[in-house]
Amino acid sequence: MHLPPRVHTLARDAVIAALRARRRASTQLSGSVPAALRGPFEVVDSFDTWAYLDDLTDALSQLLERQRIEHLVLTDRLLPRPQVVVRSEDAVRARRVLAEDAAAALWWLAPSLNGLVARARPARSPLKRVAGRTGIVVSRNLMSAKGLPLTHSELGVQLKFWTVLSEPTPTAGGGEYPAGTLMSPTQNGVLDHIGPDLWQQAQANGHRLPVASPHLLSVQEPVDLVYTWVDGDDPAWKIRKAAALGTDLADYSIDAGIDARFENRDELKYSLRSVQMFANWVNHIWVVTDRQTPAWLREDERLTVVDHGAIFADPSALPVFNSHAIESQLHHIPGLADRYLYLNDDMLFGAPVRKEDFFHANGLSKFFTSQALLDLSAHAADDLAVAAAGKNNRDLIEADFGRTITNKLWHTPQPQLRRVIEEFEESHPQLFDDVMRSRLRHSDNYSLPSSLSQYYAFARGRAVTGKVTYGYMDLATERAELMLELWLRTRDQQCLCVNDSGELDPVLSRRKDAALRDFFRIYYPVPSRWEKTDG
Repeated sequence: MHLPPRVHTLARDAVIAALRARRRASTQLSGSVPAALRGPFEVVDSFDTWAYLDDLTDALSQLLERQRIEHLVLTDRLLPRPQVVVRSEDAVRARRVLAEDAAAALWWLAPSLNGLVARARPARSPLKRVAGRTGIVVSRNLMSAKGLPLTHSELGVQLKFWTVLSEPTPTAGGGEYPAGTLMSPTQNGVLDHIGPDLWQQAQANGHRLPVASPHLLSVQEPVDLVYTWVDGDDPAWKIRKAAALGTDLADYSIDAGIDARFENRDELKYSLRSVQMFANWVNHIWVVTDRQTPAWLREDERLTVVDHGAIFADPSALPVFNSHAIESQLHHIPGLADRYLYLNDDMLFGAPVRKEDFFHANGLSKFFTSQALLDLSAHAADDLAVAAAGKNNRDLIEADFGRTITNKLWHTPQPQLRRVIEEFEESHPQLFDDVMRSRLRHSDNYSLPSSLSQYYAFARGRAVTGKVTYGYMDLATERAELMLELWLRTRDQQCLCVNDSGELDPVLSRRKDAALRDFFRIYYPVPSRWEKTDG
């Protein structure tokens, strides 16, 4: 049944209001309850998911060590979360230790059954009995100074209960497990059993397996991040833009001059917070700008601001106000790692990510195809820049490889291999030169690192399709505010994009700007290392 537009709008606004009311009530209730009556929580001024998990794993291991409970620590990044393994016969004792040891007084516990996690309770509270439970998820309740949550009950360490074989047991491959072998109740992709001899070796080795070579599937090489950033409100930048372009935009695409493409809502600040929260493995961050630097940005040994003049093959092509032109030169950044992610400043991480989400350890990059299709029609004078670029990309793939492409790519961080793009430029120097010299978006442009380079790498056997959880929201759409509220509620998307594709009514624009600021403040509440402190 199709609802009338007015009814549909009212229904959507009612859902948004209900979600906001529930969120605000929860925050206010939490803050109004005296600390002595609240569940255990900890206030922190910075947050890094991977460091949090590592620290909690070490603390849990130390607690078990003090109580002389034998265990095994598994922290391979290929695991969904770290695991600490104990014998199933020690499960009751381990639970009692968690309830009584002072070191666990602020922890939360949730029974788990084959990956399903029940509701968490304070470690000193009675834990709900779950028939056949295979472990307990140990977590901490971390909050910002303003009481905004940074963790949840499933973001923790799994204390796993492995059964012990009482007698030799045949293996599926024809061998035999010796008596005393510990067997995992679930497959985890890293270790599903451990013999008694290796178990004892681990106890003497800090409760960890003897050092082995890195896993073949684990990416060992550094991965950089490259951002493009502009402050469209900067008076000096506006003067340069007006002087370079004038008022005649007849030679450019019809959407080339949209101000939303250059608007700054401090997205970069929150994207960098998301890097610190969810991707601490990043080697170096490069912020590419046009003689600008965010006033709040603090450079350190892991972040460098790069001016367009330092990367353009021909600096006389500057200034440009075209993301396609800027993107075509990113691989020229001096010192850039061979593997890097390219991000617009409106792209953020929304949950923990790994290098392996974007690259294979054998040197291949990944890319993420969308169900949305390229425009199949012929080139037209009124094509938007993104449609024209998609058609141009398709034309090149067809010309070079005799194959075609149909799908757009998700607006996620885009994995790149610098050597592949260098080879691409060497084989198509005029293409790169033409795009570089296009001051505004033009119908002749190609979208190089945001789409074409991925398909080119795939055709050359250097990239494959991959999968991440992903959320996309366009501020110009009716569903924008609803999407923001749903993201705040679920917090399960690894990659987020808060795009702005066009102009909005001023009143509606202010309303959505306020909603976006609220979202950023709640989802990413603590500063990153790349923000200047007050004073």
